[in-house]
Amino acid sequence: MNEADSENIAAAFRRRGYALTDEIKKADAVVVNTCTVRQRAEDKAISQIGRLRLWKEKKPEGKLFVVGCAAQKLGEKHLKNRFPFVDEVVGAKAIENFEEALINQYGAAEGETSAHQNMFRSPQTAYVTIMRGCSHKCSYCIVPAVRGPASFIAPEEILKDAREKLAAGAKELVLLGQTVNAYQSGKTTFSELLKKTLALPGLERLRFMSPHPLYFKEDFAPLLAGEKKLARHLHLPAQSGSDRVLKLMRRGYTRAFYLDLLKKLRAAAPGLAVSTDFIVGYPGETEKDFKETLSMVDEAGFSMAYCFKYSPRTDKPEMAADISEAEMSERLERLLAAVKKNSRVILNERIGKIEEVLFESETYGRTSGNFALRVKAGGIPGTVAAVLVTGAEKNTLNGKGVLA
Repeated sequence: MNEADSENIAAAFRRRGYALTDEIKKADAVVVNTCTVRQRAEDKAISQIGRLRLWKEKKPEGKLFVVGCAAQKLGEKHLKNRFPFVDEVVGAKAIENFEEALINQYGAAEGETSAHQNMFRSPQTAYVTIMRGCSHKCSYCIVPAVRGPASFIAPEEILKDAREKLAAGAKELVLLGQTVNAYQSGKTTFSELLKKTLALPGLERLRFMSPHPLYFKEDFAPLLAGEKKLARHLHLPAQSGSDRVLKLMRRGYTRAFYLDLLKKLRAAAPGLAVSTDFIVGYPGETEKDFKETLSMVDEAGFSMAYCFKYSPRTDKPEMAADISEAEMSERLERLLAAVKKNSRVILNERIGKIEEVLFESETYGRTSGNFALRVKAGGIPGTVAAVLVTGAEKNTLNGKGVLA
């Protein structure tokens, strides 16, 4: 979601004749789009702002913008007191109105540019934000505080954005939201929005992230079963395999509920790849709780998992980590090893099967299950083709020939 925000900010600059540069010395303006989901992310943002003091001293006419979640948490007054060389601060709750900050510095835009210019993924993939904020309020999460409660973008605005990005060359769309499958605007449910998006001309594949296990309705599984353009991959955060920890986290579901949901979705779409998130060392997590997370990796058959050490996002004493850094690191290493072992098994299971690949170059693409795949030659960028999987190396599948 931060990447999508950054792309929208970049588009606002392009409308004023700016182009991206990787060389800070050449930059006339710098935007630091901050995250605060973990303390490390916030610390890195603060360090980056501090390093930009030298750039500002050498180019005092340059403009420095600090935006996003850490900007929202820390506030404009704090940031400008600490870093007086910052020109504009735009918190996450106002980031869709970033254009106002640009008007303060540069005036109104003079021209229009393409809505689709991907900065982070392939030219074939474009992000479409369908909601902002979150109302779930998990106990470890700062997102509702810095992004606000869930608000849903009108379906006509979403579809307009999607059409523009497809017209500009995108072949794959990724619908974005903090609890994306909670989407509801008037009578338009999440599944109804998916149907409308899937019907757009030029779309080859549709993804979304990140759903919450609680918000899938009964109409989703049949849609998944019938719509082959809907990617055979879900990123479905679990966070823990322990019911006791899940309750402390206020996730709202049990381990059994989560696993039963996976069974239903995989019955609708055999071969569905599922990735997830886990937090290690949440306050009160025992060795027994942690072993339940380890066993869930095997039972759920995750293709991949983002695993993080617990990072307190509040000053409440009861939310402080209660195991040592060394123990937390040791648990994380064990979890990563389990995920890696499981990922290897799942990759090897793909050998001998035919995968639908959206090519990003003549030799590289991604499968519907979100696996990277390489062939020696024959891929046509922006097209989907069937490829026979012949092997697997690290996190990448190898294919032989483009079949169609």
